[in-house]
Amino acid sequence: MYSCVKRALNATFVTIVVVVIGGMCSVLQAADSEQTQTIKGVVQQQDLRRVPQAIIEVKNQAGDMVTSGVSNDAGEFKVAVPEGGTYSVSAVQETYRSEYVVLTLGEEPVTPVILTLSKTKEVSLEVVSPLPPIQTKASSETYSLSRKEIDILPRGNNNDLHDVLLTIPGAAYGSLKQVHIRQDHANLQLRIDGVPIPDTVSSTFSDVISPRAWERADIVLGGMEANVGNKAAALIDITTKSGTKPGFGSVQMFGGSNKTINPSFEYGGTIGEKFRYYFLNSHTATNRGIEPPTLGHSIFHGQSERNQTMFRGDYQYDNNNNITLLFLNSIAKYQIPTSPGLGVNPTILGLLPGGFIPVPSERVDENQKENNQYGHLVWRHDINTRNFFSLAGYFRHTRATFRTDPLNVLAYVPDVEEPFSAGSQDRIGYSGGVRMDYTYVHSKEHLIKAGFQIDRTQAINKTRLFTFLDDGTGNPTGGVINAGGDNRLIGWRQEFWIQDQWTPNEHWTFNIGVRADTV
Repeated sequence: MYSCVKRALNATFVTIVVVVIGGMCSVLQAADSEQTQTIKGVVQQQDLRRVPQAIIEVKNQAGDMVTSGVSNDAGEFKVAVPEGGTYSVSAVQETYRSEYVVLTLGEEPVTPVILTLSKTKEVSLEVVSPLPPIQTKASSETYSLSRKEIDILPRGNNNDLHDVLLTIPGAAYGSLKQVHIRQDHANLQLRIDGVPIPDTVSSTFSDVISPRAWERADIVLGGMEANVGNKAAALIDITTKSGTKPGFGSVQMFGGSNKTINPSFEYGGTIGEKFRYYFLNSHTATNRGIEPPTLGHSIFHGQSERNQTMFRGDYQYDNNNNITLLFLNSIAKYQIPTSPGLGVNPTILGLLPGGFIPVPSERVDENQKENNQYGHLVWRHDINTRNFFSLAGYFRHTRATFRTDPLNVLAYVPDVEEPFSAGSQDRIGYSGGVRMDYTYVHSKEHLIKAGFQIDRTQAINKTRLFTFLDDGTGNPTGGVINAGGDNRLIGWRQEFWIQDQWTPNEHWTFNIGVRADTV
């Protein structure tokens, strides 16, 4: 009896072992099959910046679409195909498309692919196909403007920065060419190729970079990531044009009302296999540089000129290292518009130097000159498929000089009982610093971003005021006096941040970040 029970137990144990081993083999075979039938990789720009929200297309040998997907915020993607075979993989985002990579899926796992986006020729096609996957963004509103969308605007790429920003909801126009986004004309952060641009001493009149040099721009409103900082009314992230092979270029002449003329020249190309360059120069002249205080078409003393220059060079050392050099130059001169037909204040005229005869009010000569230069050097490095960073050093010089016409301005003071003066001002600013952005792809659920920025700014202000001696109650009693004041300020700013983009499932994404700023 005992031997029979023992033989039965041994047979049962052997059966269980065989079933377990068979199940494990089936699981391993299924996992291996899933691995061999999954295509993984990354999407990047030519300067190695990862590209989120790019559409991945997988086609079979007949050219039919088999499946598609969307790259995540780290530029990574993973798409599964129904069976083994030969497929072509490519990425597309608006007017950009990557090369086609041909893969054969069989018993051996395939290595991750790298898809590099480049500009495509515009071809009009009518395509009937299923809708692509929904492209998601962070907890904010993002309005994307491509080069093509800028070109189809009225005046095309001859628009100024503020004209382009007015195309987004919630933007309003101010008389000094200030754009108010959600009732806030300050706290706008401008980035070029991922690097924040320091403020100018006066961003009222001249643009930092012409939309003619834009390849695309993302305008982000609402909830910002931790790396944005306190300037959160809007983030304007601009990707500039770069050289291509074969080269491209254009010469334009734009003009219109108000004696506006705008010649421009641009060219981009390559030197060898590793260096790309792009150059732009644009000159604008008009007699309506600043909105006048008068109604109608006639403008008095409103002539303005502006010259903008840009150079960008990219050196692709290898597949993991790219160096970008960018230089911007903007020089502008503006006349301050005047109002015709104003009457001279007789009280003030009696206090001005003897023999002075004021000019007609429309000929009062006040003007402002602006001089802005900016440059940065960026090193982008892929440590491996999960770790990559960018390190940037930047410098900016900015100067705005306002020159008044003191005696003529004082002669047309409307009310001597109100405080009044005429003043000239010279403001100079120097900014320089370093910034590092690091990204770590921990897993498909967690994307870690961290970084720091250290900035030093020096501001110099020189002011000259022209006014009158008074009796202590504000009433002018004597001749014109000249008072001046100069000061210099040096400021440091350190910024540190870290955040985790957590995606627990396909329906939810949480951005959790911590940021510290010291000034």
